[in-house]
Amino acid sequence: MLSMIKVDLMTNLSDLGFSKDTIAETILSTYNPDMEPNAAPMGVIMQSDQQLAINLFNSSQTSRNLQTNRFAVLNLTGNIEIFYKAAFKETNPCGRLPQEWFEKAQVVDAPKLRMADAVIEVSVKELVPLSEQKTQAVFNVELVAANQWYPQVYCRAFSATLEAIIHATRVKALISDEKEQETVSKLLATIESSSDVVNRVAPNSSYTKIMVDLTRRIDSWRNTP
Repeated sequence: MLSMIKVDLMTNLSDLGFSKDTIAETILSTYNPDMEPNAAPMGVIMQSDQQLAINLFNSSQTSRNLQTNRFAVLNLTGNIEIFYKAAFKETNPCGRLPQEWFEKAQVVDAPKLRMADAVIEVSVKELVPLSEQKTQAVFNVELVAANQWYPQVYCRAFSATLEAIIHATRVKALISDEKEQETVSKLLATIESSSDVVNRVAPNSSYTKIMVDLTRRIDSWRNTP
């Protein structure tokens, strides 16, 4: 793999591939109350060049963190293993993200991922209740910075694995709810289809290893009373 040109570039959201009213997948990092860094995959919507929004479950640690410390960093990365380990903390040693992954953000009081391809540092403009379960966090963009990389080839295994990870987080939340079994079945079918794509286009890769581990975890959720 070609190495990175280590230059921090100030840029804008459009340069990073964002477009209005389109969901982009990022990793949102915040501080827990004890100042331990926390990170989780989040779909973010660009409302304007200076404003982003994320719909959060109120029960999530990220939502609780933003209630008390109204700063965060949106980390962009092409490393699928980071997405997986951020989505399922139990895959990490001691069930927590490695703290050496993080450093303090440049202008906001939040952690950022050291290995991110680009970061968007944000502050909370408002928290809008959507329902008893969800809140929308609206962010003002404070800083956008990216590392300059050589162009990378595109492999379908990345998007297929990312899709499976996102759907699996929903399966984990719903699998014990009898009323949601139809939804769970549809999600599992999509995950299986994603696994087929990964096995076909990237056999014996980091993507296949993640899919094997993810399948094992789903089986364990099914067998948990």
